[in-house]
Amino acid sequence: MVLDDITIVDLTRVRAGPWCTQILSELGAEVIKVERPNVGDTARGSFPERDGMGVNFISRNRNKKSVEINLKSEEGTELLEDLIADADVLVENFSLGVMEEFGLGYEYLDSEVNSDLVYASIKGYGEKGPYKDQKGVDLVMQAEAGIMSVTGPEGGDPVKVGQAIGDIGAGLYSTIAILAALHERDTGGTGQKVETNLFGTILSFMEEYITMYGMTGEDPEPMGTRHQTSVPYELFETQDGHVVINTLGVGWETFATELLDAPELAEYDTTEARQNNYDEIMDVMNPKVKEKTTEEWLALSDEYGFPCGPLNQVSDVVDHPQARARDYVFEYDDDRLGEVLLHGHPLHFSNGERDIRSGPPDLGEHTAEVLGQRLNLSEEELAQLEEEGVI
Repeated sequence: MVLDDITIVDLTRVRAGPWCTQILSELGAEVIKVERPNVGDTARGSFPERDGMGVNFISRNRNKKSVEINLKSEEGTELLEDLIADADVLVENFSLGVMEEFGLGYEYLDSEVNSDLVYASIKGYGEKGPYKDQKGVDLVMQAEAGIMSVTGPEGGDPVKVGQAIGDIGAGLYSTIAILAALHERDTGGTGQKVETNLFGTILSFMEEYITMYGMTGEDPEPMGTRHQTSVPYELFETQDGHVVINTLGVGWETFATELLDAPELAEYDTTEARQNNYDEIMDVMNPKVKEKTTEEWLALSDEYGFPCGPLNQVSDVVDHPQARARDYVFEYDDDRLGEVLLHGHPLHFSNGERDIRSGPPDLGEHTAEVLGQRLNLSEEELAQLEEEGVI
């Protein structure tokens, strides 16, 4: 794979950082996950669990090697420093200042340990600005960065997005930044620090809402499943379920005349006209859509060429033919956990697929292997470090 010559020291936990390093691992990188002895990533204790390993840890830590190091000991930070000296990337999502407390801040690592290192930092609010020292978690960020204010039923209370999009988005942004920094380093540059955060991530996801406010001076509000600018583009009730319908590709005149049997609506042939006459369109469209089954609407979608899809539950998605064909959902036979259902990532390469080499590691499973091979520590030295509580 494209990153099979890259070594990553992973000091992350919970979601944003592990999401980033898992993607990099599937691109071939060796990821050494450094965890607190006898405790590990807090996601290990999530529920439901399988054989003592929590669902949150299982879902985002495959392909990694777990090494237990006590970073509150001088010997432990020395071991970590030695690992970093031979690494390409370090990823951490500690609170601001923690790495400096360990004596392993970026400036020191860059000047004294490894000038080629790409150091990736993921924080709640980022490393600069008046909020930099505040704790930041996904749900707080969804509220504070505005996305919760535009999510929920029309006229109702705001709700959170169903998934932790700030964490996942920050993990993706960090992945992009790491790959860009590696490219620069490997084309004549040096290592550098890259930084992202949950607040900026979610704010960036607000996209046209920000520009819309600038144009109108009015705060956007929740619109249910309705799209913020396109009409019609939302979830509709069918005879036996629900579908999302968008008329892109078929033309509004054709859709109104042939599928809604409402030629009087054809005159609304611009986005502005359909926005201004939304209620009239919905008064016709809602009962018309409900006359047919979900499958009938899907068939019309194929015939006329407009986007349309059913409202699926997780159980439907797990068995979705497209998800299975591209391994976006797959069963992994883990040596310890048995068969576990996992998500895939939509990354495809003409010269090969992403690499699933191992399941989520037991806490400290690879301590002896990694420290022995990378730092040339003997069995006696490892035993002494374990006795002293360093590993």
